[in-house]
Amino acid sequence: MSTKRFLLQKILQLFLTLFLVTAITFILMQLSPIDAAEAYSRRIFTVDETRIEAVREQMGLNRPIVVQYLDWLNDLLHFDLGNSYVDNRDVFLIVGSALKETACIVLLSAVLQAVGALILGVLLYLTRKNVMGKILAFTSIAAISIPAFYLATSFIDVVAVRWNLISVSGNTGLMRYLPAALCLAVGGIAFFGQMLSKAIQQAMSEDSVLYARCRGLSDPYIVVRYAMPQAIISTVPTFMQMMGMCMAGSAIVENIFSLPGLGYRIVNSLKNRDLPVIYATVLFLAFALVIFNILADIIQRLLQTRKGGL
Repeated sequence: MSTKRFLLQKILQLFLTLFLVTAITFILMQLSPIDAAEAYSRRIFTVDETRIEAVREQMGLNRPIVVQYLDWLNDLLHFDLGNSYVDNRDVFLIVGSALKETACIVLLSAVLQAVGALILGVLLYLTRKNVMGKILAFTSIAAISIPAFYLATSFIDVVAVRWNLISVSGNTGLMRYLPAALCLAVGGIAFFGQMLSKAIQQAMSEDSVLYARCRGLSDPYIVVRYAMPQAIISTVPTFMQMMGMCMAGSAIVENIFSLPGLGYRIVNSLKNRDLPVIYATVLFLAFALVIFNILADIIQRLLQTRKGGL
């Protein structure tokens, strides 16, 4: 497949995914037993059916869902996502602020995962034949199995409440995002640590490593100098996909730590049936997830082209 055709295919994949995700979101909101007009009326202490119908007509929710969706797409093309039903703020401002929060968490989590996985991967390889290696392998498997939201609640209960080492709220700077990023990173560290260990082991079986050993170089030096760069490159596509999953999977962790990111906004807007915010946050999360997957595919293609060229 040519590069031009490959890129065109990925662009079509992006738009098709965004179309399907947003369309399904519109349908699911229509199937909700409590519509946005009723939720809005109840918030302003007006539950009269006549008033609810008037609000529904004012919001345009009495129109067919296809018309609502096409109007939303038209507004999106004009960079107009409307205003929140809760506080009448511009949805772009709300989502932009939430995206910043989520991006800080995910980027910090990515750094923690990268550093932690490198250390764990080397340790798993170097200790693979002794008891310490078996303990590390078992611990990493257990870490993969623990959900991030359980780690988050346990972190608050133990570190913040019982040990009183950090503040539950009101943190600024790095400490504002570090606990959430750490809870998101634990599973990735364990997963990529094992992945790197296997990649290092495979790289260490190549002829170039045998030649390096014949030169008298030690295994730790060979791992760091020769095997690790190859192992890192081979795991980059999967790592990019994991970043997309972190963007989509940070919702519960953000709520636990009261960080107003995209996931936090989705959960709260669902409670209030704040449709403009729901549609916008779902759109941005889907966009981020697809972009990370596309980057992973591009990197994978580059690696295959490089390998084929060699």
